[in-house]
Amino acid sequence: MTEPAGSPDGSAAMTEVFDAVYRGESPFGKRPPWDIGEPQPAYVALEERGLISGAVLDAGCGTGEDALHLAGKGYAVTGLDLSPTAISLARDKATERGIEAAFDVADALDLALYEGRFDTAVDSGLAHTFEGGRLRSYAASLHRACRPGAVVHILSISDRGAAEMQARLADAVEGIPATLPDADQPPALKRSAEHLRDGFADGWTVESIGDSLIRGVIPTTSELVDVHAWLGRFRRS
Repeated sequence: MTEPAGSPDGSAAMTEVFDAVYRGESPFGKRPPWDIGEPQPAYVALEERGLISGAVLDAGCGTGEDALHLAGKGYAVTGLDLSPTAISLARDKATERGIEAAFDVADALDLALYEGRFDTAVDSGLAHTFEGGRLRSYAASLHRACRPGAVVHILSISDRGAAEMQARLADAVEGIPATLPDADQPPALKRSAEHLRDGFADGWTVESIGDSLIRGVIPTTSELVDVHAWLGRFRRS
């Protein structure tokens, strides 16, 4: 949704930052704003429209709500996340709900162990954490993990949506800045449709990038908030 303030570069550093968030050791408290306790409505709608098929990857699955929703619909789903704590929580949810889904700790920028495994991939709020070069690396990693003809759905917060969510969080949570921490730092993230298009330029056909909504939660009140996002669909060559 929005990144923790001062998020460092590098997978090891990012692992520690996000694992601390999932352990409740951040200004968000016990619930980060992207952990909404239900699947993203955009992905519920995609599944209802028949746009999910085969073996499914949830990249950056967090505590597993999207993965568990799709697994509950009968898909073979693998959820991957850098954070061991998030994966542990996702596994606990799967056990409690009696749903079969695989959850593993993995870096989405290095999916060599999952080569050629997936027909569909979904991403709710991971791609928008990558600047241009890292987004291209992520797209290449997904290309390796997906079969020819596979489809990747990217739900990515927009600049407008990120600013709105940041302001709402700043009003509600002590210690959260009112402006995005990356706003003036090169290379600044540009959460635009063109950013996604450029990131998936190699090895992918851009089928669509359109307006959507991504749902977050205000940790202090549990209020659900929908803000502007991009929903992209990319087909592997």
